[in-house]
Amino acid sequence: MSYTELTVWTRGIIMDKEGRDIVNSVAAAGRLEGKFAQAMENYVDNPDRTNAPTRKYCRLSESAIENELTYENEQPNIVVLVEQTMVKGWDYMRGMPPGGTLVINTHYTPEYMIRFVPGAERLAQMVCVDAAHIAHHKWLYYRLGELGLDRLSTEGAAERSTAIAPDIAAPLIAAVVKSTGIVKIESIEPMIANKTAFRAALDQLHVMPLGQAVA
Repeated sequence: MSYTELTVWTRGIIMDKEGRDIVNSVAAAGRLEGKFAQAMENYVDNPDRTNAPTRKYCRLSESAIENELTYENEQPNIVVLVEQTMVKGWDYMRGMPPGGTLVINTHYTPEYMIRFVPGAERLAQMVCVDAAHIAHHKWLYYRLGELGLDRLSTEGAAERSTAIAPDIAAPLIAAVVKSTGIVKIESIEPMIANKTAFRAALDQLHVMPLGQAVA
């Protein structure tokens, strides 16, 4: 593959902004570095359903992206799970070539979470970062049922922040950038609203190297 594919799994309505902030900021930083970049949604996942798993995509390349009209990442090199319960239930690793990276927002260790990962043999590394704790998030570790009823936190609400990564997206972006080098820290940090959480995550993420060499 001549380019890097980043796929972010998030939850419809209640976490759409977090996933969107991750792919949009990485793509924007890539453009600043002179790369070809795309960031897009996947409406096949039905993002209008509260809590339903949905995907956001980013692609970066040193040359023109040949399949820029294909609106789905078929071979993600990097996969991000915006909240930890998404580690179970479906093959979010599908299509990943050998040498991939999985980043999870969780307070558990990579050694614990790896047991739930389908196709973990494809990974070169697994990264866990407690983004909710670092960003002092109010969700109290994913009380998703209550969050789904909280209309003030939903996509499009007047109270929803328009800043880039004011919350848990900030430490997740830091984990992706530091562990993969997809873009430079100095390129993306100025875009991030919650710089305190971004910088804290750079030191608090947990990386578990695995067997696959990077393809």
